[in-house]
Amino acid sequence: MKKLCATAVLIASFGLLAACQDEPEDKMESAQESMSDAMDNMGDAAEETGEAIEQKADQTFNNEPTTGEKIENNLDEAGERIGEAYDDSADYLEEKGEDIQAATTE
Repeated sequence: MKKLCATAVLIASFGLLAACQDEPEDKMESAQESMSDAMDNMGDAAEETGEAIEQKADQTFNNEPTTGEKIENNLDEAGERIGEAYDDSADYLEEKGEDIQAATTE
């Protein structure tokens, strides 16, 4: 993380140095862009650090799901999707049946 922060500061510094050679309006715009880039880099570094910490915690405490748990989760999701598809089909058929009934009574 220190390397990423140092890199972000270095990039921002180069941007500010380049901005010193431009017109005042260009300098401000360039400085703003450099600071924005530096903030983006800091945000990315923080996000990557968080992900690394989470991964390390999972490895340390063995919170990674087992193959059996993964299969069970996949089966549960598949069951939910099948149930939703059945409900959607039943609703569709009921709607079409009502349409046909309305058409025959007219």
